[in-house]
Amino acid sequence: MIISKKNIYAVLAFSIIILVIVFLKKQKQTNEPVPVDVSAGSIASGESFYSCLINDGLSSYTIYRITEALKPYYDVRICRPGDRYEIVRSTDGYFRAFRFYHNIFIYAVEKTTSNVFNAGYSKVPMEEKVVGITGEIDSSLWNAMRSQDLTPDLIMRFTDIFSWQVDFLTEPRQGDSYKLVWMRYVDNRGNAIDGKILSAIYKGEETGSHTAVIFNNQYYDLDGKSMRKQFLRAPLDFRRISSYFSRRRFHPILKIYRPHSGIDYAAPAGTPVVSIGDGTVTYCGRKGGAGKCVIIRHNSIYTTSYGHLSRYGKGIKKGRKVKQKDVIGYVGSTGLSTGPHLDFRIRKYGKLVNFLKLKIPSGKRVSSEKISEFNKIKRKRLIELANNRGQTPLVSVPNGEK
Repeated sequence: MIISKKNIYAVLAFSIIILVIVFLKKQKQTNEPVPVDVSAGSIASGESFYSCLINDGLSSYTIYRITEALKPYYDVRICRPGDRYEIVRSTDGYFRAFRFYHNIFIYAVEKTTSNVFNAGYSKVPMEEKVVGITGEIDSSLWNAMRSQDLTPDLIMRFTDIFSWQVDFLTEPRQGDSYKLVWMRYVDNRGNAIDGKILSAIYKGEETGSHTAVIFNNQYYDLDGKSMRKQFLRAPLDFRRISSYFSRRRFHPILKIYRPHSGIDYAAPAGTPVVSIGDGTVTYCGRKGGAGKCVIIRHNSIYTTSYGHLSRYGKGIKKGRKVKQKDVIGYVGSTGLSTGPHLDFRIRKYGKLVNFLKLKIPSGKRVSSEKISEFNKIKRKRLIELANNRGQTPLVSVPNGEK
């Protein structure tokens, strides 16, 4: 049988059409969304990023790849309780993607078919509001603010602002009052995130009245002086002072009277101990009766020491530069000690002095070049505070400068 050229061309054309149809069908199947399962969770108090994802069934290897991919955009060590996340898996259980919600950002990681973990981030579309609250202490500042539905994070940020003017462990009294105004971001699902505190007031029987406003991401009083002093009021969250600075104290172990040139802060073993100011570690090791000890030189005038530690902070060693509030160790009972506590001492020009009576040096103030801009923003903040009369648990106030 002889096949003509015309028939051959017809067969070839038909074959090509069939191949194109098959290709397009496969292409359509490839572009169709693959069925997935999405599980949601959040960081709980006391949990880490790693422990949460392990409990949600991800392998250590996958968590490592997610963490490495996020590094240019987000450090997972700063995640906070309440931060939400989503894990995307194929229907047969294989990891496909991860989304993490922190403040007003979404951080995403996607695993490609070639096992590459790509990451990025975007801003969550949110409505910005300026909100405020007014309250009065009945039993404690914590209880008063929590009863008004303020988050633990916002309460801690409020106390941080005034931590150089008020000792919130010992000085608050019933009847003390407070005000604060802050940014709130609300997404289209009604989820709210509390942003920066814009201004705040604390009025106390023991402490007097203090007002703080934010300017260039720092807090200042109404005269433009920084709320941040050179030193913290205490190097840790303590339960009580078990021994004060004294020229003649009976030593519970040596059974003799001798000077006690420091402050003993009683606290549970393992309580983090922080540097009260910026400085350089000049000693890290065992030091006689002080046990494990860290000494920090802050400048040519002040040096502090932290004794009876159970262990040192990560990376703490001689020559290490530290910032105020950096963890330099943990409460213990090493050396001559009858129980867990911190032996804290401060030297001024080499002489041991009573820290509780020390007039703490002030921080910086707004420069003369920026004082006019500061006064303009300060006025807006004071108007916001004045409009925050506290008739309801949450009062909307006029929008001001972000």
